[in-house]
Amino acid sequence: MTVDLHIHTVASGDGEFAPREIIERAKEAKLHAIAITDHDSVASLEEAIHWGEKAGIEVIPGCEFSASYKDKWFHILGYFIDDRHPGILEWCRRIDKARQDNVDAQIAKLREGGFYLDKDKVLEFGSQPMPICYGGAIFADSRNDHNQLLKPYRLLDNPVLRFCLDWIVTGRPYNSPQYIPGVNEAVDCIVQCGGVPVLAHPAATLSLTDTILLNELLELGIVGVEAFTTWHTKEQEDYYFQFCQEKGILATSGSDFHGKSKPHIRIGQARNNSYDIVRRLKELRSRQ
Repeated sequence: MTVDLHIHTVASGDGEFAPREIIERAKEAKLHAIAITDHDSVASLEEAIHWGEKAGIEVIPGCEFSASYKDKWFHILGYFIDDRHPGILEWCRRIDKARQDNVDAQIAKLREGGFYLDKDKVLEFGSQPMPICYGGAIFADSRNDHNQLLKPYRLLDNPVLRFCLDWIVTGRPYNSPQYIPGVNEAVDCIVQCGGVPVLAHPAATLSLTDTILLNELLELGIVGVEAFTTWHTKEQEDYYFQFCQEKGILATSGSDFHGKSKPHIRIGQARNNSYDIVRRLKELRSRQ
């Protein structure tokens, strides 16, 4: 029995597919359970659970919480959350408002950096504007074709994502600061809503030498790490799995499927994705 515990729907600012389409793809991949983990949104959970029941696929209600700690961005996965809890609804409302309020400032910051982009194009990439929406608008604008900073990225797989990680996300040169809660707030919200907090794709933010910082995140209440993910090399997967083993915490597995914003990733594309992970998540939930 196999699972994929990190999947995005159209409810994410950078997701493509509706819940029913996600379930169909999960069925084709012969998965037994999936987690819907949209960015700071629970809008697709009810529909996904409905179609999952019809298809015989267990759908775990989740959310990927945007958070910060010591000037770094992190994503915290919350599993088995109560998606109707006032805490999660207020969280989603605050994050969405912060993103909407920051659109003009973020566009201005990027224009000051010498990039051409139009607001309507940013919003076409996602109604919940995230870094990849701005990056997508930049790469799609032919006026940037000769921009020398963009040139090396065009040779990479998923150039938009790589550019955003280097230049637009929290703490990077072309980021326009906006309200982002702390990791402790994300963990508190997840636990308050009955969920289990897990650190998503740590290598997206941390190097393998950031052990002290990683341990500090555990002290804030993280009880698991997404060791197996398309973000990681095999070396990184092995490192984080070993870390989890040494700390006695859960190592999870998820593709981080989005659709067109990550075109080379498919649902179910993650190693060590046994249903045993779901059983352990349920045990952790019952303890809380």
